[in-house]
Amino acid sequence: MKLAICNKLILTAGPSITEKEVEYGVDAIRNGWNEHHSDYIKKFEKKFGEYVACKHAVATSSCTGAMHLIMIALGYGHGDEIIVPEITWIATAAAVRYVGATPVFCDVDRDSWTMDPKSVEKLITKKTKAIMPVHIYGHPCDMEPLWELARKHNLKIIEDAAQSIGAEYKGRKTGNLGDAGAFSFQGAKAIVTGEGGAYVSNDDELTEKFKFYWDQGRDPNRALYNLDIGYKYKMSNLQAAIGLAQIERVEEIVARKIEIFGWYQKRLGDLSDLIALNAQKSWAKNIYWMSSIVLQEKCGFTRDEFMKKLKERMIDSRPIFYPLSCFPMFKKANNQNAYHIGFNGINLPSGHNRTEEEIDYICFHIREVLGAKLLGNKISGWLEHRENVEKILQKFKSEKNSEIVIFNGGKLIAIGYQDLEKEDKIELLAKWRSENQHAFPSQFPVTFAGTKSWLDKQLLAAKDRILFFVADEKGQLIGHVGLFRFDYHKKACELDNIVRGVHLVARGIMTSACKALIEFAKKELGVSEIYLRVFSDNEVALKLYRNLGFEEIIRIPLREERNGEVICWKEVISDPYFVAKKYFITMKL
Repeated sequence: MKLAICNKLILTAGPSITEKEVEYGVDAIRNGWNEHHSDYIKKFEKKFGEYVACKHAVATSSCTGAMHLIMIALGYGHGDEIIVPEITWIATAAAVRYVGATPVFCDVDRDSWTMDPKSVEKLITKKTKAIMPVHIYGHPCDMEPLWELARKHNLKIIEDAAQSIGAEYKGRKTGNLGDAGAFSFQGAKAIVTGEGGAYVSNDDELTEKFKFYWDQGRDPNRALYNLDIGYKYKMSNLQAAIGLAQIERVEEIVARKIEIFGWYQKRLGDLSDLIALNAQKSWAKNIYWMSSIVLQEKCGFTRDEFMKKLKERMIDSRPIFYPLSCFPMFKKANNQNAYHIGFNGINLPSGHNRTEEEIDYICFHIREVLGAKLLGNKISGWLEHRENVEKILQKFKSEKNSEIVIFNGGKLIAIGYQDLEKEDKIELLAKWRSENQHAFPSQFPVTFAGTKSWLDKQLLAAKDRILFFVADEKGQLIGHVGLFRFDYHKKACELDNIVRGVHLVARGIMTSACKALIEFAKKELGVSEIYLRVFSDNEVALKLYRNLGFEEIIRIPLREERNGEVICWKEVISDPYFVAKKYFITMKL
């Protein structure tokens, strides 16, 4: 049985960004300067420290930078050894090498994929200074045996908590389980600031040294005077604004990660002889930053072969981290679990905005590749809706003379690929665009070449956009109207590009054309919500839309920006004192 193939790649990662992040970010851009240059940094550090229950939190430019500074603050260098798990991103070991110390690679637990304390114990020597547990993919390490080893051998514990915001070991948050910890807010992580990280600790003396080198070795009591060579590993106020919004929503974000893994577990949990999913030890709270599988021997595929088959089915994936000692700059270690996981593990699509319908689709195909019993054989939910809409729109663009009769012989004629070769059609579109500049957010000199390029690259190439000519009963082209910006989750779209090019004929034809297109969108495309946007000073259009049943729901002030012959009307955000000349009105049917 061959399953349907999605027509758009389902990506592996992706953050959750809401209006809160936008609001804080815009405020930081407008007001976060001079005496307010670090307001959001201070708020973010305070909130983050409280969340992980650490006395100190310092925002950094990356997790890598935070780990590097921890090494410096602890005074590590040549001749020192730091025990690092084989399965981690290279930044963990790189931070050790930056200071001239040596990373020593231990094996990992076969189920949790985290540092194996028994392997750690075998590697401790007189040169060992610290243990670096990595809470890989959101699962915390087993810390009690590591604490015991640290006490016995007088070692520091430095947590690489990059991927584990919200994870817990016996009720304690990661980052608060060692002498110091580092988190990442890179764009694929659970909470993001674009790029960025944080240092956390309860150690006053260590934090003082950390902040000294974080601040480029400045003398805290003497302006612009440096006492040592330091580093520029700081986070910007703008990034911190986004981070503050994220940490205020962290429980929601973590819950979503756990929910996504639950969908995978429900659909793939019976295939343990073929694949191993993320585990969760009884003492742990795993946040499942990346829902993942490890191919077992019975699977019959190499990792690369399996990932290729997923890609053919429009499913993105990425390998679990390679064992670090396989890289040419390190000495190979004999860590069997790490090599099994590192060469057979795959991260599956786990971004915050993944939906259950997408996980259904992914799991159907994984089961089919593995030769397992299928739990379904078709795309469902919003994915199915998207497939249907885009298939119908593509059909209209591809066929010649695609028409919908609207009234008394009046027609909507789809603008398709064949129109790229019809100069008269392109000239007509250009003429109407030029004559109706006042109705568009961007106003510029309209040319034949520019119109043809727009038709090709912005209209016909867009899977979620279509435009129809409006023709009267004699076949004369009167104007055009289209559909755009489909929200497949809400089954919504926007009535778009409503332009009357020929006047004083066919009275009421644009009203009838809009009604016909709305009916088409509802019946043929399955759309349930229809919106449009219009300038507040376009009274003719507003009258038409109100007669169609549209009602205003949002009014956004606009600012005029000029650049030579080009005029753009831009939305004004977070400026309560701006006096607008016109507004962008969103209306809903």
